[in-house]
Amino acid sequence: MGRKGGKASGKARRRKKDIKQKMKLLLSLPATANDREELAVMGVDPDDMDNEMVLVKSLFLAAADGDTRAFDRIMDLVGKTVAREELAIKKEELKKKTTPSNGALEDLIVGLQEDNDDLHAQTTGPHDALETE
Repeated sequence: MGRKGGKASGKARRRKKDIKQKMKLLLSLPATANDREELAVMGVDPDDMDNEMVLVKSLFLAAADGDTRAFDRIMDLVGKTVAREELAIKKEELKKKTTPSNGALEDLIVGLQEDNDDLHAQTTGPHDALETE
């Protein structure tokens, strides 16, 4: 049983490797005439006009059309993700610092203590009055 599983696992690994190699081959092939024209209009060097550049162009155009997922993917590819994450963290920290509820807990505690003192004064007040009469 284990031997058959090992063979199947090896076969799956080889298949994945084959798919990866095939994808690399397709990406490295020259762009079609239509894609080459579009890339030329964008100013891409003819030596860089392969299928990989066609995909990059498509991702770029999607982001330019407002696709935020495409924009995020581009930022990931060019290494700007860390800057966005740091900005989000800084915004969250600033939000915590400027939130009005920061002092509200202390105000609530003081208010409860005052209410407790008032209740204590009310319960001891009438008893004292009865004892002195």
